[in-house]
Amino acid sequence: KSMAREILNPKVMLLSGGIEFSRTEHRITSLQTLLEQEERYMEILVTKIVGLLPDILLVGRAVSRRAQELLLKANVVLIQHIKPTLMARIARQTGATILS
Repeated sequence: KSMAREILNPKVMLLSGGIEFSRTEHRITSLQTLLEQEERYMEILVTKIVGLLPDILLVGRAVSRRAQELLLKANVVLIQHIKPTLMARIARQTGATILS
């Protein structure tokens, strides 16, 4: 709703994977600790992405809700669930490299 509708000369970033927190299955942790770890991980990851100054971020898989909020705050347009064939076409047309 509040994303940019038109961007002149955009910087495009392509990610083949998703932006999600993956926890270890074999450890028992409290829910609060897990939520804090996820929050911190998303902040670090999105800070690194925003540091590369993309205008548009295309992601092959899902993006967590918290990461979506942080990207929106940083004025980065997010498009998720891009099929690999379409991602390859976009990379070819824009000259971008698909990051994994």
